[in-house]
Amino acid sequence: MQVLTLLLALLWQAPPVHWTITAPAARAQLKPGAKITVTLAAEIDEGWHLYSLRKQEDGPIPTSITVPEGQPFRLAGPIDAPPALSRFEETFQLDIESYEGSAEFGVPVEVPKDTKTGLATLAVHARYQACDNKICLPPKTVKLELPVEIRR
Repeated sequence: MQVLTLLLALLWQAPPVHWTITAPAARAQLKPGAKITVTLAAEIDEGWHLYSLRKQEDGPIPTSITVPEGQPFRLAGPIDAPPALSRFEETFQLDIESYEGSAEFGVPVEVPKDTKTGLATLAVHARYQACDNKICLPPKTVKLELPVEIRR
């Protein structure tokens, strides 16, 4: 019963990772064909961590960042990730890469040349798993949005 109570309490609490998305101020207006790097920032509550983008066989669920289809934007290259902390984790019997405190990811995005002008919303998704020294929460996907004006 205690385990169930703890699990329910954790599921109802605010997530321990808080995400934001920003773009360089001068780039709030883009032309078709333009490229921009937006920043995805993760603020991680004390005592918690999330895993790096690197997938490891038999390891934890890595963080992944995507620009979903169906919008006038697409990923324009590899995600720029900060150096992760590396430490041995008993649970996985592996050296694991993770972030604590905060992490900022550079997400290169381009506007296809045939994009229509007007207001648009850039959507970026981050899927991650947050863990502390006792438990891991179920993986979660956050959907971040940024208004952008596309002009000729």
